[in-house]
Amino acid sequence: MDKAPPEPEWPDEIAVRRFIPGQDERAVFDAIEEAFEDHWGHIPWRFETWRQVMTEREDFDPSLWFLAVDGDQIAGGLLCYNYANEGWVDVLAVRRAWRRRGLGLALLHHAFRTLYRREQRRVTLGVDSQNTTGATRLYERAGMHAAHQYDNYEKVLRPGKDPVIQLEPGS
Repeated sequence: MDKAPPEPEWPDEIAVRRFIPGQDERAVFDAIEEAFEDHWGHIPWRFETWRQVMTEREDFDPSLWFLAVDGDQIAGGLLCYNYANEGWVDVLAVRRAWRRRGLGLALLHHAFRTLYRREQRRVTLGVDSQNTTGATRLYERAGMHAAHQYDNYEKVLRPGKDPVIQLEPGS
């Protein structure tokens, strides 16, 4: 980022706040699981595993976890970490009921502005370019561009049965 990112434009009824450790873990976990349940290859996390992996790590900084709330509901969230003087967007999740309203872009701009104020000029992430929510287009609208591309190939095999080998008596 060579200049300050734009101010976020929040959808009506949406407020942003930071994650509160000891209070928000379960609600954030549930919101993220719901947002990603239809994502290619998604395997549901167990809450305790998620909490440990996400919040009990050396680089966990709750001031870089942003929650978009609609009343008492978490509409979406953006969870960032610091990696070698750059921001890393680990999770951007918007629940279905709040999609297509600009919430993802607002969360990105909010995070970018926070990181910019911390003198971090680079923000990275990984994305599934085939994501059905249009995530790649969203990141491009936010000013990001692809630095690397990896292609995954998949072949679905038919379900089968283990062969049963029967030996004739005396063989």
